[in-house]
Amino acid sequence: MIVTMPMLYCPFRKSYDAMGVHPLLIWLLVLIVNLAAFAGVCAGADDPYLAELLNRAAERQLHRERAWEVLLHYRPRGDERESLVDDPRFFLAPEGKTDPEAELSATLRSLFSSEASGDEHPRCRFPARAAWLAEELAIDAGHLPPMACPQLDEALAAVNPRSAVLVFPAAHPNGPASMFGHTLLRVGSTYRSDLLSYAVNYASHTTDTNGIVYAFKGIFGGYSGYYSILPYYEKVREYNDLEHRDVWEYPLTLAPDEVRRMVLHIWELRGIASDYYFFDENCSFNLLFLLEAARPELRLAEEFWDRSSFWVMPADTVAVIGRAGLIEKQAYRPAQATRILRRASLLPPDARHEALQTALSPQRAQAVAASSRPVEERRQILNLAAEYVQYRYSRKELEQPEFQRQFLEVLKVRSPLGPDESDAGEVPVPPAPETGHLPGRIGLGGGYRHDTPFVEASIRPAYHALMDADEGYSPHSQIIFAEAVGRYYPERHSIRLQRFSAVDIVSLAPRDEFFKPISWKVNGGLFRRPFADGADRLFLRLNTGGGMAWPVPGNGVAYGMAELDLNLSDRLRDKAVLGAGVSAGVIVSPADCWKVALSGSAFAYGLQYHEYYRLALEQNLALSRTLGLGLTASWERSFDRSRAEALLMVNRYF
Repeated sequence: MIVTMPMLYCPFRKSYDAMGVHPLLIWLLVLIVNLAAFAGVCAGADDPYLAELLNRAAERQLHRERAWEVLLHYRPRGDERESLVDDPRFFLAPEGKTDPEAELSATLRSLFSSEASGDEHPRCRFPARAAWLAEELAIDAGHLPPMACPQLDEALAAVNPRSAVLVFPAAHPNGPASMFGHTLLRVGSTYRSDLLSYAVNYASHTTDTNGIVYAFKGIFGGYSGYYSILPYYEKVREYNDLEHRDVWEYPLTLAPDEVRRMVLHIWELRGIASDYYFFDENCSFNLLFLLEAARPELRLAEEFWDRSSFWVMPADTVAVIGRAGLIEKQAYRPAQATRILRRASLLPPDARHEALQTALSPQRAQAVAASSRPVEERRQILNLAAEYVQYRYSRKELEQPEFQRQFLEVLKVRSPLGPDESDAGEVPVPPAPETGHLPGRIGLGGGYRHDTPFVEASIRPAYHALMDADEGYSPHSQIIFAEAVGRYYPERHSIRLQRFSAVDIVSLAPRDEFFKPISWKVNGGLFRRPFADGADRLFLRLNTGGGMAWPVPGNGVAYGMAELDLNLSDRLRDKAVLGAGVSAGVIVSPADCWKVALSGSAFAYGLQYHEYYRLALEQNLALSRTLGLGLTASWERSFDRSRAEALLMVNRYF
């Protein structure tokens, strides 16, 4: 092997000559210094075996291999590549984020380096890359420096990867960070209980609970996302017990060696940060790279790059993974709150009240067991009471000694009543998350406003409205981002922006004997309504409110809220008005595919004093997963100007 030495440079030659030092000694000293520097820059280049490997990698263009692009999370940018990982610690070459070839060469050289040892050595820090290069180039381990990776070995022994399960905790609209649902992976082992396995999660690090703040930061990359591995029972408790979220599990058809390869890649990502984006580079999208690392021939992420929409919803990724043939089956794990509500729904009101009082005062259990109620009803009252005691403990409302005392007191009385005769403890399996309507929606229709015909077109990138079919979604919730509505008035030859909703979130959480959530709403954007001059004017609106909701027959909900409303416009005398008011309504589903809503609101505004009223009757008929028919009749009054409107819309979900 011929190695060309770099040009040697000695900036102090003249000064040394002036001191009378022999030039030969000076050149010898400079040669030693430059050789040391050259050895540091070209570490391993004097190793003929490493040079051969580098040449073979270059000849085969290994940096273009699918597996390498997956391990570095490279995304095509025309003919170039750019990694979606933003943390410089993930790369061994300075330009590794955008240069796959440089990163591969740097990684290959690092395998032969002896500068670091133990778990800090690149072979231990990036074991998936090292294993892939060793396999592709048939690297002789005898040429590598001896290396031990105790932390990696310990982690692999603890996780013991044998299988993988995709986990989908359903949406929880009362928590801004959980509005769209979530996906994570459970790594199965040879342990008996699934709860003793480990969960692989990708999530943003945030403590924000305000919906607007969370949405703004999430949309524009204001959070950093991290991968983590933690015991699965902790995530189940977090989602099932603490957040009232049902959990879906989808066992995957990955072989044990593929699961091990995935876990090695997860090890490489520990502590590595990437910019978190609400719509695309989110929890669900980034998990796709882990599955591709397990089986590189999969092209799960590319489906989202190649389509016109720019968002990645958790339920979408479940569908994509299913279409790739990775899902064996599905299993449903209802939340503890769901189980409580199911049991309560099968009891009459007085029995539900008795169960709650028994849970709060377990000494009442004896009176329940000795009552004249039917024996099955007594069983279910005590079952419900025991379940609610467990729920209070999971919410840390009870300390462990008090929980054990109350729980055992109820069970002691319940046991002599014998086994259940009904299936009250079985929660019916709801539609799976991936079966709901697609998150995008475009609409086209027409109607009349104040006796003037118009044609309306709308587009909504995401996600779900109150009047959309609830199948696969959290019922009685609305999450809308960036919806634009335009109208054309043929008689006036006029095109107008009718509305632009930057964010519109509504959470109607029904209250009952056991749970007392607060319903809330927040929205902001451009809206149009009558002004003092009689014309419909566009204005900026910020609105928020809170209140209560209650279940009603027909799988419905009735609600009432107190609200604050800020309007900004040059057409207002003082440029702004602040109002307060109330809103109320009822939403029911006479049939699975049909929803009807009646709503009303009233506001009084200061500064430029005026009042605003609105009544609306809305209906939506879901014709299929991708098609719906909406009908709205409304009346509003603003600045003593009244407007009546009727609108028929055909909505296409995509």
